[in-house]
Order: sequence, then structure tokens, then C-alpha cells
Amino acid sequence: MKKTLTKPGSLLAMTTLLLFLVMWAIWFFGYRYFLIWLEGYSYYSILPDFASLYKDIPEGLPGYIGAFLHQFYKWPAIGAAVQSFFAVWPAVCIGIIIIRLFKEPSRFLWAAFIIVPIFAYRQFWDMILYHSVLYSLIATEMMLVVLLVTMIKKPQITLPKLMTVKYLNPFVMAVTVALSVYFLVGLDRGNKDQEKMARLEYLAENKDWNEILNTVSLKEAWGNDLMRRYAILALSETGQLTEHAFRYGLKGASDFLFYDEINPLCLNFNAIFYECQDMHNAIVQQSYQLGVQTVPGVSFDALRHLADTYIKLKDYTLAKKYVDILSHSTCHKAWVQERLPKLEAIKNEEPAYIHDEYKAKISNFSHTISSMVDRNPENRKYADLLLCSLLADEEGDKFRDLFRYIAQWQYPAGTSIPRLYEEVLILIAMVDPVAVEGFDISEDTRSRFADYVNLMNAGRGNQALKKYADTYWAYSYRSN
Repeated sequence: MKKTLTKPGSLLAMTTLLLFLVMWAIWFFGYRYFLIWLEGYSYYSILPDFASLYKDIPEGLPGYIGAFLHQFYKWPAIGAAVQSFFAVWPAVCIGIIIIRLFKEPSRFLWAAFIIVPIFAYRQFWDMILYHSVLYSLIATEMMLVVLLVTMIKKPQITLPKLMTVKYLNPFVMAVTVALSVYFLVGLDRGNKDQEKMARLEYLAENKDWNEILNTVSLKEAWGNDLMRRYAILALSETGQLTEHAFRYGLKGASDFLFYDEINPLCLNFNAIFYECQDMHNAIVQQSYQLGVQTVPGVSFDALRHLADTYIKLKDYTLAKKYVDILSHSTCHKAWVQERLPKLEAIKNEEPAYIHDEYKAKISNFSHTISSMVDRNPENRKYADLLLCSLLADEEGDKFRDLFRYIAQWQYPAGTSIPRLYEEVLILIAMVDPVAVEGFDISEDTRSRFADYVNLMNAGRGNQALKKYADTYWAYSYRSN
């Protein structure tokens, strides 16, 4: 009896370990940024109020356990281990049930692993771990019931020979691994897209703008709304917006932000965008909207945004409130300790609020950024965002007038102006020669524009648009 139990037990342990390592590698090397993102999307508190919340909502105990585990996803190696555990644990439970019930369990262990690819098929989108925890709890309960029953009397169920063929175990194991890898990596292109967008969010939060531009291809920028916005934000933050905005697919002022979106990825992008512009009221607004999209109505990402924003605003009461909330999670001790000196420094400060109705609105980007240009006419980043939004909306006349006003601070006489602005001014000058007066348009831009016009006049429009694809001339022509 001992030999019979040990051999299938060892076989189950070895095959489970092999499958666990395969699943861990998929999650860690394939979806590490998505795991980090899941931590930001979740929330957990040790306070009794949080546990009480899960008593009254459908997610119940599985949701509560999932929220606790998600805290550790900030370390991708641990997150990958948790995901892998949920994939293999039900198979372990079923394997133990087989060992306890059947006469020749070693050759029937293949049946335990059939469930793994079925679970892997939808594991990626189990974003609150509800189904993962639920299936594991059910499998564990079934295993414990069988163990208790078989302690009284252990049956020796004989299996048909067809189900105990010698090579079934390695065959089913190979198929299990292949299907699990396919379902997680190859079946749904959305998995890899989600990972890439989570990586972009991670890079933006760490201000790694050049890496964002290296990551987002031109094709992706033109085809994916979120990737395009991250690329455009990266151009703005690196001072390249006036060179490459239309190359990366800018099609209108709405391409700077998301409007009426409830997707957490989009809301967090908006919060990051406003953080880059030091528009604190708007960060708060977006963070609240981000939080309410989650099951508990708040998220770690939203709370971190709020705490840091109120520290910058020198609002001690609200900053302390959100730092205190985060202090009651399991994994924010170092984060909280880092902010305590900042809190102490603003304890006796007056809140630095600037009341501006446009700052709390995102319904009209041009109006929002106009208020910032009004207050900071010397800030080139704000000016470029506003001017490029006008160009994207084909507001040539407004651009002409506003540029002449902004040029007093940004481009005094004799100063070179960005390529994109040169292209706009020389185009407007065809009907309004005064538009270029006082500005030095480079010979290169004049030469390229003459070539563009000649190609168009010669009926070679497709060649002109292809040759000057990233210019304002091509954009204006296609828009009209």
C-alpha cells in the first residue's frame, strides 16, 4: 500500500512542479507589467470596515481573498507565483482525489490536468481573482471531503484499461502545457495589448518618456487610441511635439485626452497627463473617477494619486487622510514612510489652491490648456499643447493670431521656430502674406514647400503626400 501511494504522489508532485514553473514563466516574462497594473487597480485594507464591505457584495470571501493577494503583485515574481498557483492547485486537488479513490492512480493522473487549460482559457481576464479563488476553494473542499471519507473506508475503484494506457500521462501533460501556453499567449491578442498598455502606464508613471517613444511604433500610434496618446504625451514631455505630432497620428484636440471613458487605463492616463501639466484639481477629479470603477470603489492607484496631489497642494488634512488610508494596507509601509516628512513639512502651511473652473474640466481640451497658457505664457510646453491642438482641429486663423501673441515670449526676433510652425505659417502665407512677417522661415522649409506645391500642381499628389507624410501640409490636405 505504501508503494502504491508514494509512486503516484511523487508523480503528481513532479508534474505539478513542472506545470507550475511553465505557468510562472509565462506570467513573469510575458505579463510582468500587467501584474504590476493589477496591484494598482486593486485595494485592500486591514480595517474591519473593508471586511464588512465584502460581506454585503456578491464577490464575498473570494473577492476579499483576491484583494488581499493583489497587494503583492507590485512584485511581479510573487504575482506570477500566485497566478500559477491558482492554475495548478485544482489539478493537485483532483490528483489527490484520484489517488485516494482508484486502484491504479498512477496511470489515471492525466485526468487531473485536463482542468488546467480550461482554467487558463479565461484566467487572464479574472482581474479581481474572484473565479481563481472560488475554483481553488471548491477544489480544496472536494479534496478534503474525499480525504475524510476515505479515512473511514478507502475504495479501490478499478478503471477500464482504455483509461490507464501507459502513454496517456505524458501525452495529456504535453497537451495541457501546449494549450495553456496557447490560451494565455497566442489565442487572444488582447492579452499582449493589455500588457503593452500596462507597460506604457508604468513607464509614464516613472517619467521614462524616451522609452515610450521607443516602444510605440508609428503603426500602433495610428491604430491604438491609448498608445497614440502616450506617444503624444511623451513627445510633449521631451519637447518633440512640434516635430513629430502628426507623424504619430494626431488627428484632433481630442487626441490629447480621453473623454467620457470609464476604462481604468484611460482614466489613469488622464491623471498622468494632468500631473505632467501640474493641473492638480483635474488629477483629483480623474483619480476619483478611476477609483469608483473598481469593486470596492477605490484603488491603490487612485489613492496614491490623491495623496501625492494633496501633498503638492499643501492640503495637510486631505493628504494625511489618504496617506493614513494607505498605511492600513499590507504593502505600503515604505511608501508611507517616504511621505511622512513631506506631510510634516506642510502641517502648518496654507493650502495652495488656485481656483480656476477650467482646471477641473476636461470637456474642452483647448479651453483647459488655454487657461494654463494664460497664466504661464512663458511656458513652452503649455503653448505647444495649445498650438498643436488648434492645428489638429484645423483652426489656422486662431493659430496664426495666437502664435504671434505667444511668440513675444517664446520666439523673439531672430529666434528659429519649430518645423511644424514654419510649415503652418508658410501655408497660411499663400493667402495671407502678413502671417510670416517678423518670423525667420528656414530655407529648408521654403525649399520643401516649393517642392510639395510643384508636385501637387503637376498632378502627383500621392507622391507629395507620401514624401511629406509627417508635415502639416499633408495633414491639412487629408483633413480637407
